[in-house]
Amino acid sequence: MSFQQGLSGLSAAAKNLEVIGNNISNANTIGAKSSRAEFSDMYASAMGGSGGVGIGSRLAAVTQDHTQGSITTTGSNLDLAINGKGYFQVQDTSMGTAAAGGESSVLYARNGQFKSDRDGFIINNDGMRLLGYPADETGTIRSGQLDALKIPESRIVQNATTRVDMGFNLDAADPQKSTAAFDPKEGGSFNYSTSLSVVDKAGKDVQLSLYFRKNGADKWDVYATANGVPVQGTAGAQIGSLDFTTSADGSGPPGVTRYTGAPDPQDATRPQLTIDGTALAAALNNTTLNKGKPAGVDYSFSNVSIDLGGATQRAGDYLVGAIKQDGYPVGTLSSFNFDKAGVLTARYSNGQVRQTAQLALASFRNPQGLAPAGGNAWAESKDSGAKSMNVPGTGATGEIMAGALEESNVDVTAELVSLITAQRTYQANAQSIKTQDQVMQSFVNMR
Repeated sequence: MSFQQGLSGLSAAAKNLEVIGNNISNANTIGAKSSRAEFSDMYASAMGGSGGVGIGSRLAAVTQDHTQGSITTTGSNLDLAINGKGYFQVQDTSMGTAAAGGESSVLYARNGQFKSDRDGFIINNDGMRLLGYPADETGTIRSGQLDALKIPESRIVQNATTRVDMGFNLDAADPQKSTAAFDPKEGGSFNYSTSLSVVDKAGKDVQLSLYFRKNGADKWDVYATANGVPVQGTAGAQIGSLDFTTSADGSGPPGVTRYTGAPDPQDATRPQLTIDGTALAAALNNTTLNKGKPAGVDYSFSNVSIDLGGATQRAGDYLVGAIKQDGYPVGTLSSFNFDKAGVLTARYSNGQVRQTAQLALASFRNPQGLAPAGGNAWAESKDSGAKSMNVPGTGATGEIMAGALEESNVDVTAELVSLITAQRTYQANAQSIKTQDQVMQSFVNMR
């Protein structure tokens, strides 16, 4: 017996105690993964010697258990948890940005404690930026363009109304009212009316009303007012007409069947009325007629196209279906959140809902091969294999749970038991050294 076995055992036991202590210290660290010390024995023959007696043990590896921890809710919309095998991608911008090809600075984490910095970027506690796919101005996610994600803009500018989509049914059994002059204040001069809000170029709301007056067996005249002021069309106060006489099935304008779906804005074959933007603005800016117009306020409009592909004339009640228009006033950010697919959606005070970004999660064939990088993150290595990227809910990445965090997967009870065992192992190795010392002392004291 020599001191080698005891010394190597002490060293191995000390390393084991360090690993267990590190696990216990990170029991409350969000997204932390427990580690395990793995040992192997040593033989003199492996060092050029002979014999079958071992010369001790050594630390072979410290491996991490990447199984998922428990998920707990927090309520914060920037707290994110991954219910699956994926990893958040975060980047230290001091080493280059993802957009500029600075992939070497990208790390991978399960810690979803995110917040925003003064520039609006979503960052972790170490200031590393969360990566994903940003959306363009139309809300389309630009997949493949990995970049740092930002909090949605706090304000969106107005968009003037240029298109209105509407569907309605005009009662075919209604009497004609073409003998009386149209007057929006006189209900007997028209059959039906409907109103909607439209927005001018400056974002001001305008109440647009449409009036339908039967002028033949299957013909209807259409009139409009803006904030109660008649809008002049090409035929005086009349802005257009509907003719149901040549419809293929008797249900819609000429050659068009009943409208059932969203119209194509580029489809010029659909029947429509156009309210001249100049005439609309002129009615609103006429201070004689528009007595409610605030001083110094001017209205400005482009032409407003009203899609009538959903218009029908059938016997029955007058019904108006859903009315949609593409304008909206200035809006401020009301709320934002990530959904389970990792899509960041913003909601504004003007009713607009916009997709602004989507998370891109990474996964690895061998997560245990990831190299710990500190800050509760890992770096890609040759042992982990190349990463694959997917949006949440696809591949093996898992889904996102917003307003929640993944707790450490450290089992404190099991670690305390392991700590006692490691302590006994350390003491036993110390005792073997003490015994060897006593044996050597006996040899020295022999006479």
